[in-house]
Amino acid sequence: MALTEAIQEYLEKLFWFEEAGIEPTQANLARAMGVSQPSVTEMVRRLVDEGLIDRDERKRLRFTERGQEVAAQIVSRHRLIEAFLVEVFGIPWDEVHEEAHTFEHAISPNLEQRMYALLKDATACPHGHPIGHAIREPGEVLARVPTGSSVRVLRLENEDPDLLRVLKRAGIEPGDTITITELAGDELVLQTRVGEARLSLDAAMSVSVAVTERGDGERADVPDVDSTALLASSHWGR
Repeated sequence: MALTEAIQEYLEKLFWFEEAGIEPTQANLARAMGVSQPSVTEMVRRLVDEGLIDRDERKRLRFTERGQEVAAQIVSRHRLIEAFLVEVFGIPWDEVHEEAHTFEHAISPNLEQRMYALLKDATACPHGHPIGHAIREPGEVLARVPTGSSVRVLRLENEDPDLLRVLKRAGIEPGDTITITELAGDELVLQTRVGEARLSLDAAMSVSVAVTERGDGERADVPDVDSTALLASSHWGR
């Protein structure tokens, strides 16, 4: 089976579901891809027939061993290209996800290896996701961390361009240390490198952090993982 652009995009989305803890259903896949249920059904049938995914007893979609390997290679290449475009071309990190999608289907294996050699010390994409066999550090959802806490930003779980721009304006970037000062309704009040910033709980659900100092203040009543928030409204889909 040829790995068409469409097939690669479906595998990337399922890999994201697995990492982010999103329920791997056809309904969620349709939302993430922005296509109809019949379109997803047809593609899922192809992926099952080719031995890349299976359906479990609850009709959730799971990678086979081969499918996991293929998807991991596709995702790692995408993240490498993101790192390359930021490092070499200076493309802003909140714009590079879409640029990498355009570029990744055109590079040869030889060029990919040259990129790896050039960025041999790169372990993560600009949004904090591991490249290749780099370790994915466990994190907590920013929206669930109590006020008074200091955290280090690990990853931006949803790479939708509109959402990335929101996070950048708020001063939230992988590697940054931020402080949660207040819970104000459906927003967190934060101290970031740009000063005081407000971030909706929906957006904060997409940020994984490591707590460096845990406060004892108020905490938002949100789930550990919320597929609705990560796939939220029509313009947040990665």
